[in-house]
Amino acid sequence: MKYSISTESGFLKADMLDRETAEETRIFLHAVVSAIINLRCPRVLISVRLSRPLFTVERHGVLKLLKRIASDPTHKIALLGDTVELGMSHDYVSLLGRQQGISLRSFQTEAQAVEWLKDRRRGQERRQAEQAVARVPERRHGERRKPQGPDSTVSR
Repeated sequence: MKYSISTESGFLKADMLDRETAEETRIFLHAVVSAIINLRCPRVLISVRLSRPLFTVERHGVLKLLKRIASDPTHKIALLGDTVELGMSHDYVSLLGRQQGISLRSFQTEAQAVEWLKDRRRGQERRQAEQAVARVPERRHGERRKPQGPDSTVSR
């Protein structure tokens, strides 16, 4: 296995090449965690190439390491693989991660991944929309809406 971690414009890029085992994945992810801490960069693009897919992420502690990477709600992890099998594996990992509150997505192209990583508005806009919905009082079942304004009449 070979890997490299570099800083890009607004995110870390972590490339892993020719990974065979879950242990190699753990070694790589520990290096990513260290880079995030040292460089204070909350957004990461993890690109995996020429590697075997990994579906047993919980058993091997990989999900726990991803959770450390995305320990803060502002952190984002984008996964990118070079084969259909890796894409399927990454889809599975991102589903498990999102169920645990990790901001983690799988992408087919680097351009899509970078766009998602750099977009800081989506999370904030989503929170604002959720807060606006929460402020709207719920109507109870069977309740009618009251007419608005002095000229409104209700016929029964």
